[in-house]
Amino acid sequence: MSVAIVEIPFQTDFLQQIDSFVDEKNSSRADVILEATKMYVARKQNWQNIFSIGDHLAFENNLSETDVMNEIKAYRREK
Repeated sequence: MSVAIVEIPFQTDFLQQIDSFVDEKNSSRADVILEATKMYVARKQNWQNIFSIGDHLAFENNLSETDVMNEIKAYRREK
């Protein structure tokens, strides 16, 4: 696997937060930032998949956004 080095600017106070976390975890900035980036991308992909499924189901069932919101409100009232 090839590797690329990137340079990312951070605000000083945010970098201090990262450094505190790095110290607590006995890790490195690079490892923490890489792991955070992987988690962020995975979460974004998961949400995109959820929205795609919702769009597909809404299309299949001929549901509008208003229909969906009404169902959510009805469900919440039942709780």
